Amino acid sequence: MKIIKLSPLFYPIFFLIPAFLYANVGGASGSNIFTIAEGNYSDPTYKIVSAASLGDPVFSGSVSSSSNSDKNITFATGTDENNNTTYPFFAAGSFKPDVQLPEVNLSVTVGSGAVSSITAPTYRNMFQASGVGFTNAPEVIISPSDGGGDTATATASINADGKVTGFTITAGGTAYTTAPDVTIVGGPHFARVADETSQYYGRCFLITNNSRTNLTLDMSNLADGESTNVSTYFPDGTSVEVIPAATLGTIFGAYYAPTNWGSATSWRGTTGNTVDWVYVYDPSLGGYTKYVHIAGSNLYGWYSRDKRYGVKCNNTVVYPDEAFIIARRSSNTVTLESAINFDDTPTQIYLPAENNSFIANNPFGMDLLLTEIIPSTEIADSGNAKFRAGDSSDDTDMDSITVLAGSTWKKYWYKSGVNSGITTLMKAGAKNPGGAIAASDLFIGSGSVTALASCTNAAGTSLVTNYNDGNYTKISISGTTANLTGFTVTLSNIQGYMLSDDGANELNATTLQTVDTNGTGSVVYSNISGNFEVVGGGSGYIVVEKQRDVNFKNEGSPAWSIGNVGAGYDTSSSTATWYAIGGGGSGGKGTVTTNGSGQYSSFGLTAGGSGYTSAPQIIISGGGWRYTDSSSQDDVVVGSSDGLIIYRDANSGVKTFIEANNPTAE
Repeated sequence: MKIIKLSPLFYPIFFLIPAFLYANVGGASGSNIFTIAEGNYSDPTYKIVSAASLGDPVFSGSVSSSSNSDKNITFATGTDENNNTTYPFFAAGSFKPDVQLPEVNLSVTVGSGAVSSITAPTYRNMFQASGVGFTNAPEVIISPSDGGGDTATATASINADGKVTGFTITAGGTAYTTAPDVTIVGGPHFARVADETSQYYGRCFLITNNSRTNLTLDMSNLADGESTNVSTYFPDGTSVEVIPAATLGTIFGAYYAPTNWGSATSWRGTTGNTVDWVYVYDPSLGGYTKYVHIAGSNLYGWYSRDKRYGVKCNNTVVYPDEAFIIARRSSNTVTLESAINFDDTPTQIYLPAENNSFIANNPFGMDLLLTEIIPSTEIADSGNAKFRAGDSSDDTDMDSITVLAGSTWKKYWYKSGVNSGITTLMKAGAKNPGGAIAASDLFIGSGSVTALASCTNAAGTSLVTNYNDGNYTKISISGTTANLTGFTVTLSNIQGYMLSDDGANELNATTLQTVDTNGTGSVVYSNISGNFEVVGGGSGYIVVEKQRDVNFKNEGSPAWSIGNVGAGYDTSSSTATWYAIGGGGSGGKGTVTTNGSGQYSSFGLTAGGSGYTSAPQIIISGGGWRYTDSSSQDDVVVGSSDGLIIYRDANSGVKTFIEANNPTAE
């Protein structure tokens, strides 16, 4: 089989190829609408696009057992109100990747509030020309009644070739005023680890087959050294979601030209030099293959010259947030809408093995600094499992990242010896500077909590001595004499004797009865734990707007913190740099000086910027990103829809996952 590589002689902007894979976790979703300008054979227009997983889970449940030899995970059956057995999955074989779903644009008839028929045009019922399809009739899901009545139900019929031939209404439902949506459950799906306590939370595994109680998984898409045992990722009790996989057909449309590209003439799907191509990474081939959409005769769909001639490729799977390349050679501009995820959890970046390249869009769907894409903790001068730094732009033993912004490609690399041994990132808190930002508007520190007192004002001067009915709590702290008003502080392990609602007495937590003597009530964790804005303060104390609920007991290491001093930074220079992002302003940046232990010591100011109306986010970078051999490029902005190519040239570099620094995470 032939693996498509784009020759640098003919396509100079593509001296690198292939795909950056993100093991994303859930989050809010949205869409990214962009245009692709016209191109031609000698000068194509390229766009890097990523595809999120499609739709809601079709199943959620917990693993009851697993089989490493069969690569199966099994789920328990149940019983209904009639004592009949219920099964986790409607039909065996529904999730096989070679099951070709139709482009579901069904005609649904509603009369007198009930669904009376579901039909489909013949051309939209072509699952696969060779006849491979469902082994059992798939589940049909009809959306609930928009008038608040009963939901309609239906079943599907298939023929000997496994193609859906029709639908039977088993219950018409009630109070429908418009035609409902109809979903056929089948085709490529992923099993996703949905257990937030799992270290593999968010990892997706392609389902290769299923029975009514178990899923068979593809365990080939793993990093070097990772276990191939399904029980490693799905031990008994693990929460699992089955989610639809994005494919060429579901992203662009399977029949006729891509449905979200406008008219059928927008996409050039003929043969010859003016064909528009989509390049998708194929793990089985170890590289990118190119696909073309053909509309005509009985060929409607996606095909590839790199696979067996005449085999429809509508079901080519694109892993969650994996990227693909669109090469536009037609002479008109088109608009594309791509689904994206706005995630609030850690994202793992798939770093390929030596001499491999992978591509993607910006993983977070928002403008980021280059230093946020690959955090400083994932960069090293040596070693095989991190992004490798280099000595110069010509170093042949380093990794690089190329950013496509519009039609411009720029290659960036990280300079060896410039904070390339960071083990813990510095994090800084900031307060509202009210205009330009100053170094004093930033803070990193921590210490102990030594006392709590109720008060009625933010200054902490009107103390309430006998009760806790003040709306504020004055917290005595050690570790700094600075006034922390305006910063957000994290309080942890605050304990004390449980108080009654009015604060007059301590309580027994079991009986909720008052005790005779203070200091003998039940010791509990206080609600004064978590993140709070400091509304007042001075030397040795802060004030938060939260009612005190315990008589403080100095037990269990009660603590406060703002940011993190980090570890592993250079001790002999101030190459670490901070940037103020958001807060209504721009331009604020400066340096970070470290101590002899490679931790934060102080902030310097390079530029105050302007226009800040609220507390900005502070990004601290190592300072080592370069373009060619120029000065630091850590603050280069990677746009929300910019494309990325990571090239793994580090000698003996292994496939691995590194964790990106999600700017939306708490």
